[in-house]
Amino acid sequence: MECDPAYSFKKSGNIMEYIFYLKLLATVIFGTVLGFLTSIPVGAVQLEVIKKTINGHKKPAIATAMGSAVSDLLYGLLALFGFGDFLLHKDFQLFIYSLGIAVLSYLVYKSYQERDYMLHKEKRIKYGKRLSFLTGFTIAITNPGMIIWWFVGFKIFADFNMFPVMTPGIKALFVFSGAFGLALYLTLVAVILHRYKKSFSEKFLYKANTFLMVILAVLISYFVFKLVCIIFNLNLHMYFF
Repeated sequence: MECDPAYSFKKSGNIMEYIFYLKLLATVIFGTVLGFLTSIPVGAVQLEVIKKTINGHKKPAIATAMGSAVSDLLYGLLALFGFGDFLLHKDFQLFIYSLGIAVLSYLVYKSYQERDYMLHKEKRIKYGKRLSFLTGFTIAITNPGMIIWWFVGFKIFADFNMFPVMTPGIKALFVFSGAFGLALYLTLVAVILHRYKKSFSEKFLYKANTFLMVILAVLISYFVFKLVCIIFNLNLHMYFF
C-alpha cells in the first residue's frame, strides 16, 4: 500500500510544529531558571524585600518584588531591541546613580523608623502596596548592570542554536521568562520568611534590621563612588592594573 504524499507532508508538519513548541517551552524554562539564579546574590531589592517581610509587611514585600521585575523587564526589552548603547550612556548613568542614592537614602530613613518602632512600640510604620511597587521599580532601575546581564544571558541562550533566526517574538519570550524568574525568587523569599517569621525572636529581628541598614548604607557609598568616577572620568583599571 502506497503512502499518501499529502498525509506524509501533514504528519511531518505536525512533528515540526510539535518540536517548535517544545523549543518555546525550553526558552521559557531556560529564561525562568536563569532569572531565578541571578536573583540569589543579595542586592538592594533583596534587602528591601527581606526587611519588609521580617517587619511583618508581606504584601508590600511582594509588591516590591513585582516592581523590581517590571524594571528588569523593561531593561531586557530595551537591551535586546537596540537601546543598549543609550542605557550605557554617561548622562543616563549619572541620572540613574543619583536616583539610586536618593532612593536608598529614603530606605535607610524608613529602616531607622522601623528600628525605632521595635524599641518603643509607639507607632508602626505602614507600607502601601503601590508605593512599595514603585520602590522596587526605582531600586531596580538604578542598576544599569542589568543591561550586561541581559546581553550575556541572551548570548548563552543563543549559543544553544535552538532557532535559526532570533525573531522579536523569541527575544520577547526570553525577556518575559527571565523577568518571571527574577520575580519568582523574590516572591518565594517573602513568602518563606513570612511563614517562619514567628520563629525569630524580637532581638534577632532588631539586629537583622540594623544589619540591613548598614548594608544599605554601604550600597549608598558604592553609588556615590560610581557617581564620582563617572563625573571625573576616573578609570580604576588605570590605577590598579
